[in-house]
Amino acid sequence: MESNDDIVKLGETAEPLGDGFYIIQRRDVYRFGSDAVALATFASKDIRRGFDVLDLCSGCGVVGILVAIATGARVLGAELDETLFDMSVRSVKLNGLCDVRFVNADLREVKRFYPNAENGIDPSRGAAENRNRFSAVVCNPPYYKSDSKPSAISPAANSELTVAFRDVAETAANSLGQGGAAYFVHTAGRLDEVLCECRALGLTPKKLIVNVNGKTFLLKCVKGGKSGLTVTTEEF
Repeated sequence: MESNDDIVKLGETAEPLGDGFYIIQRRDVYRFGSDAVALATFASKDIRRGFDVLDLCSGCGVVGILVAIATGARVLGAELDETLFDMSVRSVKLNGLCDVRFVNADLREVKRFYPNAENGIDPSRGAAENRNRFSAVVCNPPYYKSDSKPSAISPAANSELTVAFRDVAETAANSLGQGGAAYFVHTAGRLDEVLCECRALGLTPKKLIVNVNGKTFLLKCVKGGKSGLTVTTEEF
């Protein structure tokens, strides 16, 4: 059996997530922040054991891993960056998480990795509709437009160089079963665009939490949900 020293490579650290769980991090690649933790906490309030959850733009895997730890849900994550993907796979191994899987794939092609994700979805809607559908989607996407100045470290994780929010919302809508929920964290400057894209794709905004600093927000949308949005503020 591999030791922790074999799983965590030279130049990496295993940073604590609490309760004896860890996430592998490196200084020279994109590191998760408080927004990712806030997203995982936000989504975990609704997600239950047995749900199938899709984590888009999964990065180092922290959102999917935190959701799995908190809820016992099964998680499939998709990340295009090979370095971040490799770290996420080893973090799963480090924590002994049997129901978390990450794939190195463009989120627009993630369908080929889908499991049969029928649990947590209304069985009255029929097996044909529920097949390969998720109960929830979580995503901490790149915040800035492709023409913005990218960060020096892992620029595609910061700017839309490889994927736009429209792609994220479309994949979420196509992946969810009717009544399934999508959870996003994003920058406040793009709130109007995010709301419009979600509505256009059949994802009804239901809960919006604006960070008290006015810079970011958390959003829950329900596929095929009825209109009615609650708005609150919170520090995260």
